[in-house]
Amino acid sequence: MPLHYFDCNCMVGPRPMKHPNARWSTEHLLEDLDSAEIAGALVTHASAYYYDPGYGNARLEDVVGKASGRLFGAWCILPLGQPDWYSDGDEMVQVMETADVHAVRLAPGGFSLHQDMMGPTFDVLQDHEILTMLAVGWAGGDIFGFFHNLLTRYPRLPLLLTDAAWHQQRHVHRLMDLHENLHLEFSSYQINRGWEQYVDHFGDERLLFGTGLMDKAAGAARCFLDYAQIPEASRERIAGGNLKRLLGGQGPSVCPDARSGDRILDEAREGVPLSISVLDAHGHALHEGGEGAGPRYLMHRGDAEGMLEVNAWCGIDRIALMSWNGPVCTDAVDGNDIVHRAMRRFPEQVIGAAVIDPTHMSEGEMESEIAKRYLQQGFVAMKPYVLMNLSYEDPGFDSWWEFGNDHKLYALMHVAWVTGGVAGVGRLAERFPEVSWLIAHSGMSWPMAVSVAECIRDHPNVFAEITYTAVTNGSIEYLCQEAGSDHVIFGSDAPMRDPRPQLGWVLWSRLPVDDRLKILGGNYQRILDRVIHS
Repeated sequence: MPLHYFDCNCMVGPRPMKHPNARWSTEHLLEDLDSAEIAGALVTHASAYYYDPGYGNARLEDVVGKASGRLFGAWCILPLGQPDWYSDGDEMVQVMETADVHAVRLAPGGFSLHQDMMGPTFDVLQDHEILTMLAVGWAGGDIFGFFHNLLTRYPRLPLLLTDAAWHQQRHVHRLMDLHENLHLEFSSYQINRGWEQYVDHFGDERLLFGTGLMDKAAGAARCFLDYAQIPEASRERIAGGNLKRLLGGQGPSVCPDARSGDRILDEAREGVPLSISVLDAHGHALHEGGEGAGPRYLMHRGDAEGMLEVNAWCGIDRIALMSWNGPVCTDAVDGNDIVHRAMRRFPEQVIGAAVIDPTHMSEGEMESEIAKRYLQQGFVAMKPYVLMNLSYEDPGFDSWWEFGNDHKLYALMHVAWVTGGVAGVGRLAERFPEVSWLIAHSGMSWPMAVSVAECIRDHPNVFAEITYTAVTNGSIEYLCQEAGSDHVIFGSDAPMRDPRPQLGWVLWSRLPVDDRLKILGGNYQRILDRVIHS
């Protein structure tokens, strides 16, 4: 039986700062749910979030009415007693029940959640056990303190934390440990081995499936859960059972039709490791036995061995590894050593990406490190990084780029204003035409995708590597349309984030099978085949 996926985190309607290409309408939502084979969604109207809750909540009735039994409303609310909101909690609850609404969302900004402001409102929500959605952004800089105090005051309030990100794990994990009324969705919380960790530590009853539609591509969240190594009963509860219980039985009862004739999705839908060739162009290995990178970042079992185990669960065959401390901590030599040990241990699965750092190396040291890594040890990729605080067009990099040009290496470029941006990569592509220039995180946003597509059209040796937590809805399709499907490449950035959402972003896209095959492995293999190893 197919899972009944029921999305807990979805917003529809016009919104500020929307890019012209971004999807937003109810019709778009239903198309995206169908495409990812998601049965239904708990929906908030953007007008209630960004404009006026009462007005937007009324408009939500029309949205829900377009797909009765599939879309279910979540109100935005204000503190009781405000002149533009209900003065009495019983009245608010009665109107919600009449409208068949069993969840609320609080939009950050405009009022405080201090007890003297929101206390009576939270009391009503707690007494009626109404699912209450709060984005992590409410906390400002003190995530743990803010939510710990709130959850302590209202221990029976079913609170759903939305939009937490992978770098906030230390706060979220401890909050889940302390508060049994805290629930969590994973649309942005794409932590390495996320479902496995949390089911093991906390059970499955407080974990919910959320996509982040309309901003995020729904297939990312779907693939994360489809390939989760957890009991089937847990998967069923997370996919929709828990949300349905929290809403008092409200939820979809019929699954959408499967996308027929799609051999990739036939495997993905069942959580079977993909039999096609899948190559990941962007990974960071921790040192052997590594679990994190300092006080900020957790990456459970983030060494090469642990990463390859997760890859095997979903069918990623090979991965290009740089270290974490090489580019991010600018400890290039030690980082390259970590990668080389992984290359020797797993020669069929690990592709070497080396870091050369002119801010810590003399010209002679750079030449020695280049010869060692590429000519002696078989590395094939060049990875500078923004935290070197240099333009990639700085003369200090020239000897590296010249070597790369002579040997047809590829470079993975994380761009920022200090590095020269996307335009700077274009200029390098002109100067060093035999290098394959991969712009990292090309799918991170619409402005980024548009800029990268323009650069690729002008420079055929530039490519779009897609990975980013945002898994921007529609950006992969756009890059293929505007830059050509031969120029888009899969990467995950694992183990900083789990590779499965990034994989699902491609798998469940609206692209033809042949285009997905190119993105997942074919395009990257062509780049690897060009490299001159001697």
